[in-house]
Amino acid sequence: MIATALAAFSISLAIFPHETRAIAFLSSSPQLSPQAHEENQMRSLKSIGQKSFGVLSSLAIAAGASAQDAVQWRVEDGGNGHWYQIGIASTAISWNSAFASAQRTGGHLATATSASELSFLLTPQLAGDSSAWRTSVSPQGTYWIGPWLGGFQDANAPGFVEPNGGWRWVTGEQWSFTNWTFPEPNDAYGGGENHLHLLGQPPSTGPVGSWNDALANAAGSLIVSYLIEWSADCNADGIVDYGQIRAGELEDANGNNIPDCCEQSTSCEPCAADIDGSGTVNAVDLAAVLTVWGTDGGKYPNADIDGDGEVNGPDLAAVLSSWGACP
Repeated sequence: MIATALAAFSISLAIFPHETRAIAFLSSSPQLSPQAHEENQMRSLKSIGQKSFGVLSSLAIAAGASAQDAVQWRVEDGGNGHWYQIGIASTAISWNSAFASAQRTGGHLATATSASELSFLLTPQLAGDSSAWRTSVSPQGTYWIGPWLGGFQDANAPGFVEPNGGWRWVTGEQWSFTNWTFPEPNDAYGGGENHLHLLGQPPSTGPVGSWNDALANAAGSLIVSYLIEWSADCNADGIVDYGQIRAGELEDANGNNIPDCCEQSTSCEPCAADIDGSGTVNAVDLAAVLTVWGTDGGKYPNADIDGDGEVNGPDLAAVLSSWGACP
């Protein structure tokens, strides 16, 4: 209990180094005016000067909380067609562990590259799920701290400078939109706050999605969730692979959310091995592959089934594995 309290206290200092405010997700948070908010900050400064920090109380989230099902930000709704899911750990989780967990699902930690995408991430099916937020209370007020995002500060990036330079998305998308809460990012807690998560604070009564920079591991004492995003389109058909797998349009025998056709370097097009267009993959298609073997396809361009520029083993494998009438 003492170790947990100290860890929680350390992170409250990391978020606002001149304050002892803890984090909470409370629908009954008090409505504070900007002036009252500023007064709270000044009281916190005085309390630090007097070394009177108070005691933080953490409201534990039930172990084994289940995540919501993945949801799509549909193009017809103004979205990007990507799929998202909230992951909720049974205990605190570091940014690095969350990053690895998202990758194991075939996705990545979610990025919030615009106000509209951030707004979507805060829907009830995602970060709007109250179990995704760790709650604490201190004498200075109530605050709440939420999921990890796929943002990090790259010390090797051109223009890197603490605390605001060199921030990147794990996907390599442009870092232009930001939603830092004041006075973040501040690289507090002795430096090294190089990872991004969602933060909430009064006077709001629900997640507002403001941002905070945090230590990758130490902040995990308060962070129990992370947002996953699936955006890969390995067959370049303009549709996110994850959704096609869910719909049964692409095979995923090993359940890693990566289409088998992409992992096996074969075409993802239905019946692409029907080289002559007869509606059946048969000896004619096999003969075509063997005839132009080692070339770009020549007079049988469709024989380069996987489109890698050469008729070779993967193309032969595609014919043999698709043998018979086309679906």
